[in-house]
Amino acid sequence: MIPALLYGLTLNAHEHPELEWCLDDHPYWHFYPEDSEPYGPTVDLMRIIAERAGIKLRFSPNTPFSRCLRQMEQGQTDLMSSLNHSEERARYMHFIPYDEAKPEVVYLLQESTDIASWNALSEHRIAVVKDYVYSQELNQKLAENQLNLVEAERLDDAFALLLLGEVDAVIGPAQSSINVIQHNPRFHQRFKKASYEFNFQQGRTVNLTLSRYSPHQELLPKLQQVVQQMVESGEVKQFRADLNVLE
Repeated sequence: MIPALLYGLTLNAHEHPELEWCLDDHPYWHFYPEDSEPYGPTVDLMRIIAERAGIKLRFSPNTPFSRCLRQMEQGQTDLMSSLNHSEERARYMHFIPYDEAKPEVVYLLQESTDIASWNALSEHRIAVVKDYVYSQELNQKLAENQLNLVEAERLDDAFALLLLGEVDAVIGPAQSSINVIQHNPRFHQRFKKASYEFNFQQGRTVNLTLSRYSPHQELLPKLQQVVQQMVESGEVKQFRADLNVLE
């Protein structure tokens, strides 16, 4: 016979399973100081989702994005946030959409000549970000035209390459590019958007993801329900930055 106290502890542990959220320092969305817990809009959003889903949220150590992906694939962590969908990632993650992904943006140095067309863009050295999932239409155009691409580990590194003149342009995610520029004093007033804009037809979403190899697969329907309710109520919008405010 299980003592009442032990039974209660077992029940509570079962009712509030602990899931790890793998994250790094990602300017504006979530900051990860060396000596304290992460904070920022995405952290606030994830705390609410966890509370309403009845789970305990554990932060990973400050972990590079590419390593988080590997850990998700190997079942060594449970959750990631702010991810674009790809068929490769869907092989080892469940996707829970909570926002629309905005088209990528071309950035140049302030003093550079504007790029107003795809043909003009194709004549330059272009930094792209490793492991970032660009839109399928953009990936297809990049592959078909065999452009002179330079792969950077992180978005910060891509802008550093542009600042140093090692590339002529950066193709980066719209909101995160603004966040990185705002967060790094070296980047202030140094870059501008090209007038050329991508005009793709396929819509994309930003997603919370659960590893398919997490031991907590039973929580997927609850997470989906909580996120969907927050999207429909408009609550998620509170935690997603306004591009016009940050520019």
